[in-house]
Amino acid sequence: MKLKHSILLLLFFIAGLKLIAQESAGKTVHLGLVTPISTQGRYARDISPAFALHVLQGVNRDNKGVSIAGLHTTVYGSNRGFMISGLVNQVKGSNKGVAIAGLVNTSRNGRGVQLAGLHNQDAGNGFIQVAGLSNYSHYSLLQLAGLINTSRHAGYQIAGLVNKAQTVKGVQLSGLINIADSSRCPIGILNFIKSGEKQIGVQVYDDVSASMVLRTGSYKTYGIVGAGLARDKGGNSTLLQMETGLGYRIPLARGLRVNTEAVILARTDVHNFIRHIESLRTLAGIKITPAIELTIGPALYLTDQSDSELFSGHSIWKIKKRESVLLIAPGIVAGINIRL
Repeated sequence: MKLKHSILLLLFFIAGLKLIAQESAGKTVHLGLVTPISTQGRYARDISPAFALHVLQGVNRDNKGVSIAGLHTTVYGSNRGFMISGLVNQVKGSNKGVAIAGLVNTSRNGRGVQLAGLHNQDAGNGFIQVAGLSNYSHYSLLQLAGLINTSRHAGYQIAGLVNKAQTVKGVQLSGLINIADSSRCPIGILNFIKSGEKQIGVQVYDDVSASMVLRTGSYKTYGIVGAGLARDKGGNSTLLQMETGLGYRIPLARGLRVNTEAVILARTDVHNFIRHIESLRTLAGIKITPAIELTIGPALYLTDQSDSELFSGHSIWKIKKRESVLLIAPGIVAGINIRL
């Protein structure tokens, strides 16, 4: 009986709101529980209110002001204001305003802003997309996602894992992979840029270690990943050496450029993690042929010991702790790279 009385009370409340809206606000206000239990009833799809508030789900023609729903809102025309829903905002036409959803925003096109907890989907041209998981659009000025961004043409893409586009005019920043036909500034560990540059080479260090290194990116920025062999502190065994980092190229003359790199190296005997080394290096790149480049230059290592054969026992800065020593030590790096 209590449930029955509650439902009847809610229906009377909606009916009262409908009478008030018809008398005072006309079609500018849309209030309800779930369509068609609302002040606009079955005509909601054809009406464009300035303010809409639905407990669960709402429907409007256009949103010209503010539309709020507990779960889901559908706009069959365009959004030119603010849409806020607990789960999903769906704009059948263009989104030229701001859409905020707990899970998903979808629209056909429009230079608007989409903010979603999981995914933003814009079938045509968009503007700004921010999502906890992924974004998709034909064009966006900015895409910011926790995992994946996908666009045909983008201004800027920032993702925790992967960015994919045909063309990116600005920065393409990811935690792992960038993919594009053309991207001016890809910043990631692996950058597969069709119009960019990919190199693989052998690199040797002055502590008598060596690595195979892959550099991928554009002619400005690139990612670094490599693996090789090094010796342990006592020189009695061989360690696996891995490295990853980012680089920036500075052209000086035809066939000559400077490659500045920030790299993290890690060494292990497979069973145990031995140590890590942070390195900054400035390498002169000399083109022997269009496909072959020689690199050589100084490096600075932030580590707990100096392994250098040339600068053994030398350090630029040192701090001693109870059980360890942290120092900045000089070094030299050289390599030969082949363009893929």
